Amino acid sequence: MANLPFTLRQLEVFSSLCATKSFRISAENLGISQASVSNQLKTLEEQLGVALLDRKPGRRPLITPTGAAFLQDLQRFEAATTALAAHRRANPVKTGSTRFQLLIGQGLAENFIRPKLGGFLTRHPEVELVFDLHLPRKELDAALARAKYDFALVHQIEPAPVADFLRPVALVRGGIYGHRRLAGGRALPLTADEVAALPFALPRISGTYERDELKALGRHGIRPAQIVGRPPYFDVFVSMLESGVAVGMFTEAMIPLAMREAIVLLYPTETWQLLWFRKDDSYGYYGDIVENFLLESVVGDPRYGSARIA
Repeated sequence: MANLPFTLRQLEVFSSLCATKSFRISAENLGISQASVSNQLKTLEEQLGVALLDRKPGRRPLITPTGAAFLQDLQRFEAATTALAAHRRANPVKTGSTRFQLLIGQGLAENFIRPKLGGFLTRHPEVELVFDLHLPRKELDAALARAKYDFALVHQIEPAPVADFLRPVALVRGGIYGHRRLAGGRALPLTADEVAALPFALPRISGTYERDELKALGRHGIRPAQIVGRPPYFDVFVSMLESGVAVGMFTEAMIPLAMREAIVLLYPTETWQLLWFRKDDSYGYYGDIVENFLLESVVGDPRYGSARIA
């Protein structure tokens, strides 16, 4: 089957917006942030090359003529998928499920794994995946050492020591990223003092994590003059960068491909490693299936590959 210019999640978001005429209500119904709803729609429109909804501040989104035609085709597509699903055996043989506990970086999960998760679980309904968000560094090592998780996939600044139970699988560029207009026409990269004067956002994971990030900035002589936000969600963090509200410490791979023209590297810092963990007794055959899915979803994705260091 040819590659399609959309994901099922994007179709779900578009369908919800057509029904609710509200980004807020759609976000609540889908269990995601309004920024994620907006980004999913924006990416869908960019991939299709058309405007599906007419959005103006203070007004409900209105479907465009092209959007109405797309919605009509989407409804036929949904009817076809329902018909295909009807071929499923009425009383399938129950073989039980194999449950895995995963620790995945929030950006990795949102950008690379979640869009492919529906297809994987459809192919392997006997597998149950339970995701936890990235833990602060010390807590992460302790949790993996106790074998609390079956699998983990996280980024770590390259100079930091790597525990014996973690395996490096890729290197990506890291630095201070923000909207290009924050450079104010100055040549890139900016100086440490110029970057320090910009508004910063720090991830809201824990006080320990924030202190570690400030220490990492301090190693480059960067001491933020103002911290304008501590977003709790990855997509909100990226949205702040895209809107020019703040800059932040990122890996290039975590910036959605559609935003890489607007969000640029303002100041390079350390290279980051992508680290992989698999518990020794992770269920043989099913463990191999999950491992292949997770690594292929990230390392095998061209969007991640374009950010890797050869």
